[in-house]
Amino acid sequence: MTSSEITAFRPRSVLVATDATYRKMADTRDSIALLEDTEAMIVPFSEEPQANEARVLAVRELLRRDGKLASGVLLIKNPYDADGYELAEHAVETFASEKYHHLANVARILGATEVQFVEAKIERAESNTQGGVKVKLPIGGGDASAGRDVSKKLEQRLAGQMTFPGAESAPEVAAAYVEKHNLGNDHQLIALVEMRSGLNQINRYKMTLSGTREAEANLKSALRIAAAGTGEVAKIGANFARTTGAINSVEITTEITF
Repeated sequence: MTSSEITAFRPRSVLVATDATYRKMADTRDSIALLEDTEAMIVPFSEEPQANEARVLAVRELLRRDGKLASGVLLIKNPYDADGYELAEHAVETFASEKYHHLANVARILGATEVQFVEAKIERAESNTQGGVKVKLPIGGGDASAGRDVSKKLEQRLAGQMTFPGAESAPEVAAAYVEKHNLGNDHQLIALVEMRSGLNQINRYKMTLSGTREAEANLKSALRIAAAGTGEVAKIGANFARTTGAINSVEITTEITF
């Protein structure tokens, strides 16, 4: 791997371990595989890395530059930002909210006059409702409480109405925006751009988007750290695994007027 490739490398998730924990892992045979994982990466806070040295140092410098380097944090790659990482405990609502706002921007570029949030559904095992957001939660007080916390945070970020003065649709600009933010695999967004192109353009569209599709692989890699770790590493990942591991999907319904 060239130096430029190393600099550009971004793991799907990163756990910043204390130096003491990292040294202990480096001396434990069962933990070596964790240190060698390049997708779910364990980075020592300041200790010299014992595996994937160049990549680990590059990622640590990136986190330091962005103010995200702190002992004991689990971070997940933001699928919509080439260099961005988010704290694991806020990742689901952060990524879903960002997807919603990217949708609103695409609609704006396509000439929308109004983007109205309708509802968000966090699908789990058992149906429940909290604060207007329909949620499915598993049986069990701890998991149910955690799920309600996620739904409440998500509702606070998404609820509302956006209005614009309206403009001519710019589908080429919208398509470029979609690609720039890694949304090219969302068929509904692509369809929306197409329906605002050419003749007989759509003037009202109610759509339901997955708020977690682009982040699924990154979330799973963080869960791998949580499941495989012991001691401090296991403690760091426990809360994230409890809340995120049981979430099947986040769906956001929005109504757009052009």
